Amino acid sequence: MTIAMKVQHRRKQVPAIVSRWRLLLLFLLGSPPLFWPWLLFATPPESARVFVLVDRSASFYLQASRGFKAKFAPAARVAVSYIDGDPRDLAATVEALRKDPPLLVVAFGTQAAAVATSRLRGVPILYCLALNPVKNNLVGPDVGGVRLEIDLPQQFADLQILLPQVKRIGLIYNEPVSGKLIRQARAGLRPGVRLIARDARNPREAAQLIEEMLGHVDAFCLLWDPVIANVSNFRLLVDLSLKNKVALITPASPFVEAGALMSVAADYEKAGQRVGEMARAVLDGRRAGDFGAESPPARLITINASVARRLGIVIPPSMPAEVLSPAVTAVQDHVGGKR
Repeated sequence: MTIAMKVQHRRKQVPAIVSRWRLLLLFLLGSPPLFWPWLLFATPPESARVFVLVDRSASFYLQASRGFKAKFAPAARVAVSYIDGDPRDLAATVEALRKDPPLLVVAFGTQAAAVATSRLRGVPILYCLALNPVKNNLVGPDVGGVRLEIDLPQQFADLQILLPQVKRIGLIYNEPVSGKLIRQARAGLRPGVRLIARDARNPREAAQLIEEMLGHVDAFCLLWDPVIANVSNFRLLVDLSLKNKVALITPASPFVEAGALMSVAADYEKAGQRVGEMARAVLDGRRAGDFGAESPPARLITINASVARRLGIVIPPSMPAEVLSPAVTAVQDHVGGKR
């Protein structure tokens, strides 16, 4: 896997107050889309050979679909439907496809992929940036694509470039959702590094485990797991990571802007390009399931320079990352008081 960025120091000033509403947007997996006009496929839906479903509630799905367009067009006639996160609209759109199935469906987002897979039996389906494909039943001979998560061993390896002395990495998860990922992560640990992982049944239990764990690890890894990836627990993680000088690594750059030290995320546009290559191959005769659940083809590392200073961390000049310089790093509520 390649790293798609060289070191850059971007002078981006992050607002001093990160409201609970802005944090909520983080957990919608993106910020408001500003570039929809770039994403329009100029072909009509009638007689389209490929149908594209895009969940535009998250900006990075739109970014990925732009990469798909660049790599795939003009391989076939394409119809595009943008879904705003309403399950009823999504279900109606997919149900309409059953009357005249296309040769291929390409779905951007977990929800779009899951609904298409469950309702369009026998139709080849490729997904892009789906969470936990196995858990969400995105498997089978007619289903494949690129998942959202960067492999945990890779995230840990990137963390060790920044912090070679890390020995104990904390992690909280829910076994039915993320248990397989944790077992894979343990198998990929480097010698001398311990993974301290705790299974939580719900967000409240996860919060208790955060309180217990943050004073006993060198770094903490936030997963895309609902017991831990929620507004209140992220705010708690930021506060305690700064208090206990624990490096907080996350799966998307908006978390870095809101007070985490570092993120290791998929390069969304290149993920879309890869799915464009897959789509061409499927139209040429390959099965969608041949691709399985591929890791993102490239990743982007983002570091919060202010948090690094507070933790006493020196960012190596050779670190392949985008370095942000926010004005402040403490996560505060909408009235300005710290949690």
